[in-house]
Amino acid sequence: MLQNRKPSGPAAEAVDEIVTGMGYSVLEFSAERVKGRTRVHCVLFHPDGINLDALGEVHATLQPRLETLLEDEDLHIEFSSPGVERTLKSFHEFTVFAGYEIQVLPADDTQWVHGTIFTADENRCVVRDQTGQEYTFTPETVKKARLSE
Repeated sequence: MLQNRKPSGPAAEAVDEIVTGMGYSVLEFSAERVKGRTRVHCVLFHPDGINLDALGEVHATLQPRLETLLEDEDLHIEFSSPGVERTLKSFHEFTVFAGYEIQVLPADDTQWVHGTIFTADENRCVVRDQTGQEYTFTPETVKKARLSE
């Protein structure tokens, strides 16, 4: 089943608040100590895509805040984008990708559902296929999901 694990914790929430104001969504966030240095990894999504100039702006905005929150001035911050055929890792991503084409493998079936995310919130998602038929999913009813081109 697909978990509903929105990034959480003080650092993840601060990052989410900052980048949301910049038009981004946080899909994944992790911060861990590796060989005496804090390594931060963040997967960001923006409807218009992400370019290097935008990432530079995000990095410059986030670094001082993360240094304070993580109490480490020697951070290694890494950003990435989700990719065009992303496998969703958490149910909260349905809300981020509302309006996008998706493939969903229901937990109780072997046939993929192909369609567009019509509506989504933290607990429920409706996918509409090309014929107009709607399928409702909850975190417990999704085995796998991935974006389609």
